[in-house]
Amino acid sequence: MDKKIIIILIAIVVVAGLAFFVTKGYKPISFEKKESLSVEQDLSSVSLTSEEQQVLAGEGIKLPSGVDQEAKNLQSVRSSDDLSAIEADMLGTDLSGLDAELQDIQSDLSGF
Repeated sequence: MDKKIIIILIAIVVVAGLAFFVTKGYKPISFEKKESLSVEQDLSSVSLTSEEQQVLAGEGIKLPSGVDQEAKNLQSVRSSDDLSAIEADMLGTDLSGLDAELQDIQSDLSGF
């Protein structure tokens, strides 16, 4: 009697596992349209006077020019919350060199 119950339980687990994989299944990475994440809208750049720019230049601090393309690329993600889309975004994100300017920032801050 105990062997029959064990066999029935094993069969139920196998059928449930097969049903799970058939319904959920493996979904290949989809190439969906990406959307851009927005940073808070009320942020705006600060305008510096020519005197302030000269002081910063005298301290050796370079002002950023234009749009940071790397930051813009990091904000471009897929809108799906599917794990394969999240994984594709994660694998497609290049974080190498993220701390490349860290030494410059630390030296700028140590001067204050």
